[in-house]
Amino acid sequence: MSVSPLARQSNQSSIRLLQIMECLAENRTPMRLQDVAKQVGMTQSTVLRYLYSLEHENYIYQDEETARYALTWRVCHLSENLNSYLGLRNITTTFINQLANSLSLGACLVVEHDCQCMYLDCIDNPNSSTLQRIGKQAPLYATGSGKLLLSQFSEHRLQQYISENGLKQYTEHTITDPAVLQEELEKIRRQDYAMDEQECEIGLRCLSCPLRDYTGNIIAAVSVFGNVPEMLDSRIQFEIYPALREKTTIISSRLGYCWKDGERFSKVDTERA
Repeated sequence: MSVSPLARQSNQSSIRLLQIMECLAENRTPMRLQDVAKQVGMTQSTVLRYLYSLEHENYIYQDEETARYALTWRVCHLSENLNSYLGLRNITTTFINQLANSLSLGACLVVEHDCQCMYLDCIDNPNSSTLQRIGKQAPLYATGSGKLLLSQFSEHRLQQYISENGLKQYTEHTITDPAVLQEELEKIRRQDYAMDEQECEIGLRCLSCPLRDYTGNIIAAVSVFGNVPEMLDSRIQFEIYPALREKTTIISSRLGYCWKDGERFSKVDTERA
């Protein structure tokens, strides 16, 4: 379907307006008109028209003494509404359901809470004996989602976590050596996903991908899990991983994450580093 010239012009205007707002947000001090124009690559007259509109709607103000422009706190009101009405679970629920239904596997949303995994949403795999439930907690170091969240810990914070929580052995596959855990986390940083190879529950295999917000930080993870026979390497590589990555990419975009030009993800490698 072709886009009309009017619609195309409206789209360009919206993009320019957002560019100006982002420019003002990224600068800690009020900006001169010419500096805004230079930074966004527009003429001063064009920028001024948008500034007038933003000022009229009270999204920016102009300092009377310096004639410089800055954002008002009205943008914080937008953020408050997002926190109130579009919480993380509200954004992810549809995708969690789609993953579980399309793959006939379990799927869950996990965040860190008090140095533990907390399940905010979970659809159990009907063929699995997994104990995962909404609100249940699990160790960070023994789950796919938890290791993703651990992967962005600083060296100091990771050592503090290990010192305070220990690395208890849940199964014969649980990582209990700090050096091995560090190697695992480094691999996860490189590949941008994590596997749970029966490390928390025998017979359960899990693949996890991160959710990033506008800061670029991992704020949560989405996992797909099932019995070992349902999670064969070939199925993970060609069916499960592509489906999970597609959903988490969309969710991260809705959380404000901006994908870098040319950003690519590695193929899934189910062997531990």
